[in-house]
Amino acid sequence: MRVLLIEDEPSLGQAVQEHVTDGGHAVDRVLRLDDADAALRAVDYGLVLLDLHLPDGSGLDFLRALRRRGDARPVI
Repeated sequence: MRVLLIEDEPSLGQAVQEHVTDGGHAVDRVLRLDDADAALRAVDYGLVLLDLHLPDGSGLDFLRALRRRGDARPVI
């Protein structure tokens, strides 16, 4: 499965990315919501791992926007 990790904190992002990769999944990591939006429009991710507090906004607001546009992929 291909996973999008949206996490700006360096050590946490690296740890999560390594853990998911060790589980056999491909991981793309972005640090900002605008980059996450572009990635989600370009790639069919099976799962999104979403930080709630990012430099350019709220993860919950981002999730609401995804749902409003009909994006129902799983988000944790």
